[in-house]
Amino acid sequence: MNNEENSFNIRVPCRHLRSKEMFHQDLGQEDDEFSSGLFWCGQTHESFGPDGQPVGKKECCAGRSCHIS
Repeated sequence: MNNEENSFNIRVPCRHLRSKEMFHQDLGQEDDEFSSGLFWCGQTHESFGPDGQPVGKKECCAGRSCHIS
């Protein structure tokens, strides 16, 4: 087995991404059936980031101009 087979594609979310679940779930824990799925940006306090784009687990990752890891 080589290292490529063992590596994972980990997407690190922006440190400003917020959700209700982050206050009661452990880091890396899967969302449960009661997850709200609602996110907001800690910089704008809205459902969009400083770049005007929507926020979310998949959206707030490296490649955006406002992303901070």
